[in-house]
Formats: sequence, structure tokens, C-alpha cells
Amino acid sequence: MTKQEYKELLKSDYLRYSNDLSFLGRFKIYQTKPGYVWSYWYRKLCYQRSHGYLRLNAFFTRLRFHKVSVKYGIDIPSHIKHIGSGFMIDHFSCIVVHTDVIIGDNVTIRQGSVIGTNNKGVPVIGNNVDIGAGAAVIGPIKIGNNVSIGANAVVTHDVADNAVVAGNPARLIRLKKQ
Repeated sequence: MTKQEYKELLKSDYLRYSNDLSFLGRFKIYQTKPGYVWSYWYRKLCYQRSHGYLRLNAFFTRLRFHKVSVKYGIDIPSHIKHIGSGFMIDHFSCIVVHTDVIIGDNVTIRQGSVIGTNNKGVPVIGNNVDIGAGAAVIGPIKIGNNVSIGANAVVTHDVADNAVVAGNPARLIRLKKQ
């Protein structure tokens, strides 16, 4: 990862929380949004791991990342396969994501959500996905682009693009208009 890519990822994550790019605005978001704090340390750790000369710094950054993860109850491993740009944790606490999950761009995850395996495989989350509070996305499934998953939904089957799903088990509620 180049320094420019690192800065772009940080900026895209930040812009999901606020449009105020001033120093004071960034400081305020860092102090008041635990989801952004987690994203900041995750992105920093990924950048440092990608450069051999920063390996020692990466060790200390990993300690800080682990502290933030435990403090806010965000169990997303630092070595997850992929998290796209514009990642947002809207409300922190009790968020669990499996190591092999692939998360697309502009994904929002809320408190109590689980994205994991059923010992057969893990989900692939598309772009512009909104995962509601307490939702569970489990198994070797694909969540399409522009999908909204309702609160407390249990998703165990593929979800098409532009869908809204809810319930236990999750059912298609409607398709979003383009």
C-alpha cells in the first residue's frame, strides 16, 4: 500500500462520518466516534505492515489497535482479508467479523452484528451495504451491491443487488429503485 492509497482510505472512512475536513473537525470525530477510531488504527496498521522498515512501529500500532478493539467491543481481526474504502461502524459494541470475510466499499455495520462462518465458508459483502443492528450474515453467501439488511435479520442465503431483506430467516422485503 502506498502512502497516497493509505491517505485516500483514511479520508474515505472519515467522510462517512463528517464532511468537515478541518483539523478541529477531524479531532472532534476522532474523540466522539469509536468506529472511526477503530478504522484509523486498522488502516495505520495495514500501512505499516506493508512496509518492511515500519515493522517495529507496526508492533506498537498493533498493541494500540488491540486496545481500541477491546475497549469498544469490535472483534474484527487486524489481518482480515479485505475491507474496502469508506468503511463505517455506526454504533460500536459486540461486532464480530470472521477473518476471511471480504467487505466491499462504503459498508456500514451497526452494533451487535455478526458476519461469520458456518464451517462451510464465509460471506462476501458487496459495495454500499447497510447491515442493521443485531444482524447475522452467516455462511458462504454473497451479499450484492446496494443492499440493506434489517435489524436482527439472519441472512443465510445469497442476496441480490438493490434488495432490502429482514426477518429470521431473512426474506426479501422489496427491491430498491435505481
